[in-house]
Amino acid sequence: MKIIFFSLLGILPFTFLSAQDSTNTTVNPYQISFITPMGTNGYLAPKITNQLSINIFAGYNEGVNGLEVAGFANVLKGDLWGLQAAGFLNANMGHSQGAQFAGFSNFTRKKFNGGIQGSGFLNVIGSDAQVLQLAGFLNVVNGKTSGLQAAGFSNISRGVNGGQFSGFANFNTGKLEGLQAAGFANFNAGSIKGAQISGFLNMAKDVNGFQIGIVNYCDEIKNGVPIGLISIVKNGFKEFEIGGNESFYTTLSYKTGHRKFYNILSAGTSISNNKIIWGFGYGIGSSLDLNEKLGMNLELISYHVNEDEPFTDYLNNLNKLNLTLSYPLSKTVEAYFGPTFNVLVSDNVAGIQESNTSSIVPWSFFDKTYDNDTRVVMYPGFTLGIRLKKN
Repeated sequence: MKIIFFSLLGILPFTFLSAQDSTNTTVNPYQISFITPMGTNGYLAPKITNQLSINIFAGYNEGVNGLEVAGFANVLKGDLWGLQAAGFLNANMGHSQGAQFAGFSNFTRKKFNGGIQGSGFLNVIGSDAQVLQLAGFLNVVNGKTSGLQAAGFSNISRGVNGGQFSGFANFNTGKLEGLQAAGFANFNAGSIKGAQISGFLNMAKDVNGFQIGIVNYCDEIKNGVPIGLISIVKNGFKEFEIGGNESFYTTLSYKTGHRKFYNILSAGTSISNNKIIWGFGYGIGSSLDLNEKLGMNLELISYHVNEDEPFTDYLNNLNKLNLTLSYPLSKTVEAYFGPTFNVLVSDNVAGIQESNTSSIVPWSFFDKTYDNDTRVVMYPGFTLGIRLKKN
């Protein structure tokens, strides 16, 4: 039986060669090989396109117009139009249209004109692609991607119309229309029309949409907002504020992000009963114009309060909700004033009870100590000052 099988392997290449000579074609209906040239196409395999290609271990052929499978690897000198599946590797030196599935890696040197790449580790396309890429580790398109890249670690492209999704980071050097989503960071050297969402960092040039992460950076943002712990818009909203309120007689604040949603870094201090009280805080806010002159800001800021010591190491937080109206004094300076609502949450029960010990609370309408010895005090107040504006 083995003798008959290998005899057929030796005879069939010459049969196909005769057919090609008579019809002037390089397309064979099928080929079977163990490893090229040990197969039905023999040494002619790199010159033949097959409709069905079966490589028990590995094969090297001109192209596939149909189906090709291999236990280890498929390699094409030319184009793939159909499906390739291999236990380890698919590699095409030409164009692809259809699907590549491999246990480890897929590679197409030229354009991928539509379809899917799926591998356990790596997918690479050397030019533009209309493709769905799915990889356990990394997807790379050395051109523009129209479709979706999804990888366990990272995605790389030169332009995206669709989306990039990864467990760690996405990199795109061109324009992006769609969504970048990553567990850690998104980097886009071009403009974005859509959104960036990450567990930590988003960076882009111009954004027409949203950025959501702990840290966001862009040159400019339009028709959207950056939402995060710290958002920096290079050519966007920035304010420096000098003021005071009922609890801190002097405050300094820096605001950055977008007028619709900005971040606040603030510090305040006061002196009472010959004791220095100071705090540092973080907040968020939103600004809108009521008319050509009058503006309104709604802000929420939480301060850690330190009472007559460099740092208070227990819970001692003053939370402030500010609603202010502003009026311009010049193109870059405006005055503001408004009411505040204050909630002090502190484990310094004895300190608050002794009027000579703590003076952060000037008055109150709610004062309660809970079973865990945490005291909550609520009181109204006011704030006023001036703002230095960039835009």
